[in-house]
Amino acid sequence: MDRANAAAVGLMAAVAWQLGTSSIIDPVTAAIAAAVLLIRLRINSAWLVLGGGAVDLLASALRPR
Repeated sequence: MDRANAAAVGLMAAVAWQLGTSSIIDPVTAAIAAAVLLIRLRINSAWLVLGGGAVDLLASALRPR
């Protein structure tokens, strides 16, 4: 069973890597992925809100009109 569990974990890690590399295509999605990691690390929510606002301001300033 240990080998089956190790194989399952390896397959899940490979699929997570493939999904991550195909879905993070621009700075905004990278910032969202970073926010998800910050939530998992239990960062204060005020910093997450301020960071999200800063990312939105930056994204809107860089977006062509």
